Amino acid sequence: MPSEYDPFFADRSTVEDDLEPVRARFAAASRPYLHSPWSWLAWAVLLPAAALATPLALHRNGPAGVLLAWSVTILLGGAVEVGAILRAGGRSVRTPLAVWVLRVQGNLSFVALALSALLLWQDAAWALPALWLLLLGHSFYMLGGLAFPPFRTCGRIYQVGGLAALWPFWNPLLVFAAATAAGNLWMAYRIWRQRRLDPYALPSLTQFLPSRLAR
Repeated sequence: MPSEYDPFFADRSTVEDDLEPVRARFAAASRPYLHSPWSWLAWAVLLPAAALATPLALHRNGPAGVLLAWSVTILLGGAVEVGAILRAGGRSVRTPLAVWVLRVQGNLSFVALALSALLLWQDAAWALPALWLLLLGHSFYMLGGLAFPPFRTCGRIYQVGGLAALWPFWNPLLVFAAATAAGNLWMAYRIWRQRRLDPYALPSLTQFLPSRLAR
C-alpha cells in the first residue's frame, strides 16, 4: 500500500532525482554572489583581522571598541561584496528564490544575534566565535551546497572550527581567525579556478540539470 514514506525508502533507480532541478535554480540565483573571488578574499582578510584585533579593542575601549571594530569589518566586507554583485548584475537576474535565501539568511542572523545576547548576558562571551562558526557553517553547508558544491567544504571548515573553538585549551578567537581565513580562501580559490576553466560556467543554470532537462 502506498504511504507518505515512499519517497524516503523507494528504489533510487526507479525514482527521478528531484534534487537536481532545485540545485539548478539555486545555482542561477546565486550567480551574482559567486561571480568574483575578490569578496571572498576580502572576508578572508577582514574576519581574521577583526578576531585578532578584538582583545586590543576590548583593552583600549571596552565593549564599545569591540562593537566598533566588528561593525567596521562588516561594513567593509559588505561594501566589497556589494561591489562584486553590482559588477555581475549585468548578466544576472534577481529571482524570487534569491530573495527567499536572503530572508532565510537574515532569519539565521537574527537567531545568532539572539543567542549572542544570551551568551553575553550569561558572561560566556568566549563561546561567541564557536556560535557564529557553527551557524555560518550550517548555512554554507546546507544552502550554499545546493548552489555551488565547494560551499560544502567551506561549511565543514567553519563547523570544525566551531567545534575546535569550544575546546577549553584553545583560544577561540585564534580558531575563528584560522577557520574564516581557510574557508574564505578555499571559496576564492575554487571560484577563481572555475572562472579560469570556464568564465561562463559559474554557476550556470544548466550546471546541475539532467541532460534531458538541459536540452
